[in-house]
Amino acid sequence: MQTRQKIIDCALAEFSVKSYGEASLNTICAAGNLSKGIIYHYFKDKDALYLVCVQACFDALTAYLGSTVAVENLPIEQGLNHYFDARIAFFAANPLYLGVFCSAIMNPPAHLSAAIGDITAAFHAQAVSILTALLGSAKLRADSTIAEVVEVFCAYQDFVNTRFQMKTVGETTLNEHEQRCCRSLQILLYGVMERDGKHDVTKK
Repeated sequence: MQTRQKIIDCALAEFSVKSYGEASLNTICAAGNLSKGIIYHYFKDKDALYLVCVQACFDALTAYLGSTVAVENLPIEQGLNHYFDARIAFFAANPLYLGVFCSAIMNPPAHLSAAIGDITAAFHAQAVSILTALLGSAKLRADSTIAEVVEVFCAYQDFVNTRFQMKTVGETTLNEHEQRCCRSLQILLYGVMERDGKHDVTKK
């Protein structure tokens, strides 16, 4: 088990600074003074090793958010800030997970997208649960439902993640992405135009 964990630790260090395509098993071997044979003894291939790292990242992140984030009785904007601040705090304390998170969420290897989707499902469900709880205490427009707002935000979140390009993975990159996510939620919730009745396009 110590050998297996050593391989995972070396792989996390490699995947934290390089994309899946750029990461190399040779570098992982050199960093840990490991042979490829011992890696293949524990992991079928590079795909399997990468997915184990993704699983470790999202298991730890979801558990951390579950024990840290409590949005009950918080105003919606305060609750959102609390959630995104907690995400940033997690990666500040666990920097090796940052590159793995960004790779899996924003630039997943196409041939592993289904497997990554299964791994990240609990994380996404947790985010939906938190947003749903916050919306439960908010006064929505009469023609909007919580389910519709959540669906629109999830679609927009996918767009933000796809559009967001990482040149250098780091704390600044993450902060920029998290601020954009939080800002997009605020725009979704509050809109961008003042509504005075006279110029309300929803009125006929």
